[in-house]
Amino acid sequence: MPRLGGPLEGPLGGYAGRVPVSVALFTRDLRVHDNPVLAAAATAARGCVVPLFVLDDAILGSACNRPNRARFLAESLADLDAALRGIGARGLVVRRGDPATEAAAVCAATGSRQVHVAADVSGFAKRRERRLCDRLSDDRVEVVTHEEVVTVVAPGPLRTAAGDAFAVFSPYHRRWQQQRVRDLVEPPRLQPLDVPGRGLPHQDEICPGATSPDVAQGGETRARQLLARWTAGPVDDYGGGGHDDLATDGTSRLSPYLHFGCL
Repeated sequence: MPRLGGPLEGPLGGYAGRVPVSVALFTRDLRVHDNPVLAAAATAARGCVVPLFVLDDAILGSACNRPNRARFLAESLADLDAALRGIGARGLVVRRGDPATEAAAVCAATGSRQVHVAADVSGFAKRRERRLCDRLSDDRVEVVTHEEVVTVVAPGPLRTAAGDAFAVFSPYHRRWQQQRVRDLVEPPRLQPLDVPGRGLPHQDEICPGATSPDVAQGGETRARQLLARWTAGPVDDYGGGGHDDLATDGTSRLSPYLHFGCL
């Protein structure tokens, strides 16, 4: 196991040396394939990456935290944990609380000087990113944000000539098609760092309650299976009106996977 650098406490205290460590803070990018956050963190630290997910108390205490969503998230985190182990990591480090506070604690424990995170577009995500930058700047830890992780193209260039947001879809679509799509990113090879966490959560720990009988199964593995099935044939009929036929199961069923960044 690599020896970690920086101020170490608890289970990490037996390691000496100064191997650089980066933190990959997962938010809505619960995947190892084509994930610039994870790839960049691995490149910066020669594979010594702490893959971190924080169960955000602000989300868990909100009205959007419902049993179906909780089950999908729990399954997605379990699938991500298995995928990370498949590329060399000890697994996903899960903590609960405020993401900025928990990321700072992990950095303090491992000596990490960088936290990589996906840029996002919602007001909630923007406020979370500001808190993360403000909190970590006190410890002189750099926050590296990555565009085109939760969106295909960055939202910034998608403006009118006057710099305003588009009000009509057609010119917006034309501008979108003019943007360069980044190259795909392969899963990196990680080192097995031993960083304490709380263990993978079950649905009831996130939001207890009965779920729908046909709730989607969470995780990147299932998402890639559905994508392969969709692109192998059904997508060819989608533009011809199949998506409007209520009697036909003509949609991709990928919406929740896109929302949680499993694809």
